[in-house]
Amino acid sequence: MLSASVQALMVMRLARNSPAAGESGQYGAVTNRVARLGLAVSAVVALWVAMEHGGRETRTWGPLSYSALRDEVDTMFFRLVFFAFDITTYVILFFPTTELLAVGITTLLFGHPGRKQAVGLITTVTTTTTAAVLIFVAKTRIEGPFHAPWIWVVMSAIGGVMLALEFLAGEPSGGGDPPDTTTHPDASESFGQSTGERAHQSPGRGRVLTFLGWTLLAPALPLALIGSTLYGDLVPEAGLPLWLEPLIAAGVVIPPFLLLMTGAALLKRGRHHRHRVVPSLEALIGERYLLYLRPFAIDPALALPPEEAPGWFTRSPFELTGTHEEFLIRQFRHLGRIVAIGQPGEPLPALGAERGYLPAADWKDTVSKLIQGAHAVIMTAAPGPGTAWEYVEALRTTTPARLLLLVYEDELYRAFQEGAAQEYSARSTTETGINWPPMPRLPDIPPPDPQAKGLRWDFPLKGILSFDRQWCPRFTRFPPTVPRMRHVWVIRRLVRRELKPALGPVSRLPPASTPRRNA
Repeated sequence: MLSASVQALMVMRLARNSPAAGESGQYGAVTNRVARLGLAVSAVVALWVAMEHGGRETRTWGPLSYSALRDEVDTMFFRLVFFAFDITTYVILFFPTTELLAVGITTLLFGHPGRKQAVGLITTVTTTTTAAVLIFVAKTRIEGPFHAPWIWVVMSAIGGVMLALEFLAGEPSGGGDPPDTTTHPDASESFGQSTGERAHQSPGRGRVLTFLGWTLLAPALPLALIGSTLYGDLVPEAGLPLWLEPLIAAGVVIPPFLLLMTGAALLKRGRHHRHRVVPSLEALIGERYLLYLRPFAIDPALALPPEEAPGWFTRSPFELTGTHEEFLIRQFRHLGRIVAIGQPGEPLPALGAERGYLPAADWKDTVSKLIQGAHAVIMTAAPGPGTAWEYVEALRTTTPARLLLLVYEDELYRAFQEGAAQEYSARSTTETGINWPPMPRLPDIPPPDPQAKGLRWDFPLKGILSFDRQWCPRFTRFPPTVPRMRHVWVIRRLVRRELKPALGPVSRLPPASTPRRNA
């Protein structure tokens, strides 16, 4: 009871202080989620311990002693209640408890949480450990010695560590807000740097890495199945010390896991080496292609896996595969090949759109021609001087129906609106002799439909902004909700259907005109 009460107080403190104090962010969200799960675990365990203490008694039958329900609660209803709690405590002991401990400890050791987040994580780790010990002691007293499924415990712990490391990989150093790209031009665009070299690819090395990756992945599953089978047949009956069983379980689980992770890393590295690179961007003129423009500052976020859609146990790990950029590019691939400007100096091209590289000097002329000759221009509405220039150049040189803006968070979108307005004002004033179109009105992001059925999906991409012939904008929202029950193809079909109003008109556009000379 004391453990559950302490955890409840910590959850209330975090809920009251974190959003108001400005110390929320990613660390605050993770800490609040972990703390709430810890509260649920502590509350269930406290209730179960109270029920066991008040509802069971120890009886003897000759030399034997056993635990049974008291006569006053020995009814079918209470038998079902106690059975349900017994199953729940088994699940809690070996799954969410282990995963919570792994997430909390990994975040404390390798992250940079603030003081309140650190206190919340330490409290959750302490109360969750207390709950696990109570379950273990109570079940040993009631049922006698029992063999824990250490294989599943180790797998749950590894899953918690991976979740925490995935969060830490996407968190800016220091756990603060994302870097401000509006005040530091070089943080957003890299054309002004001294290098314009293309990525150093080796297709031969990529094929070798791919072969090695599959070579390591192939034996991982058979090794895990054989090891777990031998563990289940031999270890529980061997009478080993309690501390030795989890070590053997770790020895069974960790080698296949390392093979799996190493093989996956080699496959991804091989894909980078084999990813298609455009030898000459200017050679694209006259062909059908879509031009993908974005600030280089968002490339690290685009290289992460996309956020999974919420769902019950019917959701599949194959719903959203690859990186965020790969998922995004797949939505446009039926319209033609998609080309992006590669970040100068990057060692290998990012996965997603085909990369082409430009020299550090005079990049604007080439980009202007690419915008004019593109079947469509897909642009991320994020701040950056280069992106603002590209947007204004698209207004000047292409038709409205060929421009699509990818709209993400409100803060990025508002900064893009301000930067684009300033760039348009400056260029339309200084570059005379050009028939400038009127500056389009960029609307605010509309809220999602409150009547939409399903689970809320807070995907980073909020929608696509397209334009009609008079530059009147139309916002097509990314699916705000997903079905609770679904199979692997539901999400893909849902995304295609919801984005069709923005992408359908682009597929019916005639070929782009040949680029004209700049005025």
